[in-house]
Amino acid sequence: MTPADGIAQIPAPAPALLACAVALLAVIAGAPRAPRTPATASPRALPGTARHPRPTPLDIARLVERLATIIASGTAPRTAWSAAADATAPGPLQDLARAVGAGADPSRAAGTLTGSPEIAALSAALEVCERTGAPLGPVLLTLADGLRDVADAALARRSAFAGPLATARILLALPLVGIGLGLLLGADPLGLLLHGDGLWLLASGTACTLGGWWWMHRLLRAARDESPGVDPSLVLDLVAGPLAAGSPLAHALATVGQALASGPALASDPLAAPLERTARALAAGVGVRTALSPLPASLAPLRDAALVSHATGADLVGLLRSGARDARRGRARAAEAAAARLAVRLVLPTGIALLPAFVLLGIIPTVASLLDGSFAGVLG
Repeated sequence: MTPADGIAQIPAPAPALLACAVALLAVIAGAPRAPRTPATASPRALPGTARHPRPTPLDIARLVERLATIIASGTAPRTAWSAAADATAPGPLQDLARAVGAGADPSRAAGTLTGSPEIAALSAALEVCERTGAPLGPVLLTLADGLRDVADAALARRSAFAGPLATARILLALPLVGIGLGLLLGADPLGLLLHGDGLWLLASGTACTLGGWWWMHRLLRAARDESPGVDPSLVLDLVAGPLAAGSPLAHALATVGQALASGPALASDPLAAPLERTARALAAGVGVRTALSPLPASLAPLRDAALVSHATGADLVGLLRSGARDARRGRARAAEAAAARLAVRLVLPTGIALLPAFVLLGIIPTVASLLDGSFAGVLG
C-alpha cells in the first residue's frame, strides 16, 4: 500500500480528530501564562459597565511611587491619595486611591485587590508608619523601588520557565500525536483501542499519561517555589522604616508582624507570626542570636544583619536595605538555575511515563492495524 493509498483510506472521522490533535498541540505548545490569582483578578463586569484590566505589580509600584512623591512635597496623606487617584487609570487601583482619599482604611478599601501581596505590603507600610512615626514619604519611596525589583524578578522567573513549560506541554501531547500519526498512515488505532484487548492498552496508556502529567506538575511547582504573602525582601524594607525613625528592633519587628497579620490578604501572612515571636523574645530580654535563630530561611538576611549590627555596631538600617536589594537581585539568577535543573528533571517523566504512553496508544495499535487488524500479529 502506498502512502497515498493509506491517506485515501483514512476513516471519515479521522480528519476531524487529526485537526483536534493539531489544535491541542498548538495550545499545549503555546506560551505559558501566569496563573490568575484572586489577589489580582478583575471583577466580572456588570452589564453595561466597562471591564478594566487587572493591575499588575508594576502598576501598584507606580501608584506607590506617585504617592511617595506627592507626600514628600508636604501634601497631607489623604490629599495625596486623592491626587494619585486623579492620575491613575480607571480600575481597582483608582477605586482604592479614591476610597482612601475619602478616609477609608486601606486594608478595608482593597476590594477586589484583597489578597494581593503588593497591596498587603502597601497597607503594612502605612500601618507601620502610623504606629511608629516613621516618615511616610521615604518609606513609600523605598517600598516602590522594592516593588519594581520584585516585579522585574517575577518577569525574569516567567521568562526562565517559558522553555521548560513549553517542553512539558509538548511532551504531554505525545500520546495524542501518536494516534494522529497512525490515522495519517491509514491505520485505525482508535478502532483497536476501543475494542477487546485494546481496552487494556487504552487504560495503561491513559494511566501513563496522567501519571506523567502529575509528575511534571509536581516538578514545575517545586521548581517555581513561589511562597504566598508579602515578599520577604519587602519585609526587610518594612522593618528598616521604623528603625530609621529610632524604634528599637523589638518594636519594629512587632509592628511589622502585626501589620502583616491584619493586612488585606486572604489569610494572615506566613511571616507575621515569626516576626511577632521574635519581637516578644527580644522584649523579654532573650539574646539577639537566640531570639533570631527561629526565623525562617526567607528572613535569613534579617537575622544576619541583626547579628552583625549587634556585634559591631554597624548601621542596621543600611544592612537590612542592602540585604533586601541583594535578595531581589538574586531572584533572576536563582530562577535561571531552577529552570535549567527542571529541563533535566523533565527527562524522567518523559522516559518513564510519556514515551510508554506514546507506544501504548500510538505505536502498537498502529502497527497492529497495518498488519492484520489485530494484536496477534504484533505479539506473534
